[in-house]
Amino acid sequence: MFERLDNRVIVNYEVVTLSDLHIGGHTTTEPADVDNPVIKNADSYPIIPGSSLKGVLRTEMERLLRGLNMDIKVCDIFISGKDCGGCNKCPVCKLFGGNELASSIRIKDATANSKKTMVRDAVAIDRKKRKAKDGGKYDTEVVPKGTVFTGICIIENTELGKCEHAKLGAFLSLLNFFNECSGSIGHASSRGFGEVKLNVKGINIITAQDYLDGNYTGKSYVPDSTEYRELKNNAVADWSKYIKSGKYD
Repeated sequence: MFERLDNRVIVNYEVVTLSDLHIGGHTTTEPADVDNPVIKNADSYPIIPGSSLKGVLRTEMERLLRGLNMDIKVCDIFISGKDCGGCNKCPVCKLFGGNELASSIRIKDATANSKKTMVRDAVAIDRKKRKAKDGGKYDTEVVPKGTVFTGICIIENTELGKCEHAKLGAFLSLLNFFNECSGSIGHASSRGFGEVKLNVKGINIITAQDYLDGNYTGKSYVPDSTEYRELKNNAVADWSKYIKSGKYD
């Protein structure tokens, strides 16, 4: 799959928080000012790790393909045995990688446009007594609603089963589905945290011929343009055709 480079797609994306967001982490080994701090980069800007986004999207794709009732074999990356970490053959592994197959979709960390965070207090409840636990008060640092994170996603060799841009179509259609279903990431989504919207801000497709011609940014596609809509529609159709073909090896 990666012996040659036919094309490389650069997707500029943004994550807009529709509710407060908490993705935990420590930037130093020193004691934190709050019980549950958010993860930040070296410049103290909150970030969303690419691994967090990739994990959410992979899980969503696995569940969608299993729900199609088309007898699509989707491996369980956590099951013990030879398929642990991915079978390398199913459609999800072709996108997000397996135990011996590199991921075609590589999502870089998204960085917030502001250093602003807030602290929200909470209390642990004793379920037997139905009241606050002694010493159960804790606080959580959150990134506030309305914060915008920006990052890039790289997709290598978008063709699958002679469907030219199937991988790109899988990614774009998955973002649409995630947004329409009020997708969430991070901690405490069941309590209203972590609702986000994932937006594509631009796509560049760079081919091997572009490299030879010195055009290192390739062809650009801007959302809301006719070219972008045609690319997206064709890519989503390619992904649908690939899945319906039943030929994934």
